[in-house]
Amino acid sequence: MDYSGLLPLLRFNLRETQSDCGCGCGVFSEQELLSLLRKHGGNLNAASYEGLLIKAHSDSITLPDGLELPDGHDYWLRLARLYRPAASGNIPRADEVVTDVVH
Repeated sequence: MDYSGLLPLLRFNLRETQSDCGCGCGVFSEQELLSLLRKHGGNLNAASYEGLLIKAHSDSITLPDGLELPDGHDYWLRLARLYRPAASGNIPRADEVVTDVVH
């Protein structure tokens, strides 16, 4: 199945268009993004959640003089919560419920 149409949305969810260098490059290659989508059967929320968890790895740096540069761990985890699946397997999240309304 071709998931390339979902790439712009996944890039947006993963904040791949925003980077510190300002060049628009991201952490994931196009192939890696497609792999995330394939792994989750095209489920954009699930692919976004996993991608943000991957980005949440600790990358703080301690310099020789003792100065520590913080990491973005908490930022990525807060974003991941937006796409986290429902904790209970029985009750769907309100934003995932699709209802057919007949008038």
